[in-house]
Amino acid sequence: MSKRSENNQARSLGLIAWVRRRVLPKLAKLCAFIGLAILAFWVCGRILTDQHLWSQYIWWIPPLWMLGAAWGFLVASAALAIFSRRPSGLLVRPLLLIACIGCTGYLLIGVWRVQRVVLQSPDSVDTIRIMHWNISANKTRKDGSLDWIPQAEPDIVLLANARWGKDQLALLELLSVLAPAEQTHEVVHGFHIPGKTGHFRVHSNAIIASRYPIMRTGMMTMGELVDEDSPIRTSGDRGWVFFAEIDIQDHELSTPLAKTNPVPFVIWFVDLPSDPTVWRRDSMTQVSQNIDQWNGRSFVVNPESTGKRVWIASNESQEFPKPDLVMGDFNTLRGSSSLDILAPNMIDAFERTGHGRARSWTPRVRNRFIRQPFKLADWHIDLALVNPDWNPVGYQLRDPTGNGYMPHKMQILDLVQ
Repeated sequence: MSKRSENNQARSLGLIAWVRRRVLPKLAKLCAFIGLAILAFWVCGRILTDQHLWSQYIWWIPPLWMLGAAWGFLVASAALAIFSRRPSGLLVRPLLLIACIGCTGYLLIGVWRVQRVVLQSPDSVDTIRIMHWNISANKTRKDGSLDWIPQAEPDIVLLANARWGKDQLALLELLSVLAPAEQTHEVVHGFHIPGKTGHFRVHSNAIIASRYPIMRTGMMTMGELVDEDSPIRTSGDRGWVFFAEIDIQDHELSTPLAKTNPVPFVIWFVDLPSDPTVWRRDSMTQVSQNIDQWNGRSFVVNPESTGKRVWIASNESQEFPKPDLVMGDFNTLRGSSSLDILAPNMIDAFERTGHGRARSWTPRVRNRFIRQPFKLADWHIDLALVNPDWNPVGYQLRDPTGNGYMPHKMQILDLVQ
């Protein structure tokens, strides 16, 4: 070996030794600090949720992204420490390890409620089953997802953003089994189904079908009012809240629940604005104020209807009734403080009886490589908030296609009084 080669080799060994002695220890410590900072941000988001605009964006970052990054930096710090020639991060790295274990345990038990997998409450026969689904204008007739609705055996179905035309007609024909009748009647402009009058209601982007009679409905929209007779439907991006008073005392249904509750069951069916740049506390405040100041039309069943004009404007006082259930697409994460503005002191059905990752919405991403991280995102924005007079005993999120095709999953809620 020549002298020049020996010198080059010596320099290389010296550089490697310098990196292992000087650089790697600092990188190991830096990785540990970054991991701790990520977990601190995650905890901050869990505490503040969307109380502030800046904390809202931290709150929306999926837990698996944050905890996965923290664990990654912990592994990187440990690996760098192994190759270092002097100790580093002897205090920070154990703290990061403890923090990672603690946050992961909280995610599993406090957020995902995995303990309920083995601690399931017994089923109750005296329940009302309510299904909600934001269809998001998908072609439900072609993917087989419609078949799942009757299989779930719901008593009340809430559907949002069905495609206008044949898809919506197919949905209405399917839902007619909830309250079948020999004669047909017009549910909405141009659509006739073989179902009882007063059990089906279509208004703007909302569809409600019920085994029980619907007594009164009304809608608050964030944009212009909707013409009842117009076949053109407004966009749900502006947001709306649709109320329905349902008579669960229907004497034709011989259930114990129908005999014990003398008060109409009031549902607020919501589809709130989806703009991610909007502070949710501002949005919820505006929705709440619009509800309090609402002076729109409410509709009741026409007692003299001959099957043509089923729903007519009511002459009674125009106000939103207090809800027993607020259900729909909130475009706001479960546990957000802003939810208390719209539905104060109400119980989140998942928090009471649900378990699992509870991912109700997945964004549409065409690129399969970019799509992969979103499979780890748990955005639970389709929610069910219940009045304390009612008790949620079952809550599920179901993908009706079974292959993750739909951006929104169905919510299925079982309630007892």
